Amino acid sequence: MGKIMLPRVAGATATLLLIAPGVRAEPTAAPRTDAVTSAAAPATASDGSGSFGDRFFRGTSPGELPTEKLALIATLYVGAATSVGVGVATLLAASSKHDDAQSFKHSQEHGFCNDLASPSCATYRRLLDEERSRRETGYMLLGLGGLLVLSGGITAELWHNDNPPSVALQLEPGGLSLGVSGNF
Repeated sequence: MGKIMLPRVAGATATLLLIAPGVRAEPTAAPRTDAVTSAAAPATASDGSGSFGDRFFRGTSPGELPTEKLALIATLYVGAATSVGVGVATLLAASSKHDDAQSFKHSQEHGFCNDLASPSCATYRRLLDEERSRRETGYMLLGLGGLLVLSGGITAELWHNDNPPSVALQLEPGGLSLGVSGNF
């Protein structure tokens, strides 16, 4: 079930992020000046009155939102949502393993684990190990999701809309170098 849910969650999150109101990667058409259109035209983020949600993609810098910036930030947010979703599912699976271990423990006679080599004790310890492993993985995925959200927010704020960063790759006889420049 987890293998099927991961692409669906990622796809749904990407779709929601890309169609979020106010987020534009392409320049918007100039508003018409007649009274009917100007009264009904919504405010865009480029005129300073964008919605609060725009800040998660646009940051606070003025200018049009570059497509590259939108793609990177959307990818970070999709990764965060996917990581959190899988983390929650893993924590729920850990809870299920805990319930299985407790049910197994209560179905055994008192002191069944006095002999650590007994099959029933080995089964109980295996269930506890699976629970611990899933719980640790779930917490790690939740933490990773938080880091990805933070990365998306920092990228939105530090990447100025009018000055995209540039990447240069130099091949020299002595080695390879990669450079990133821009206004950060």
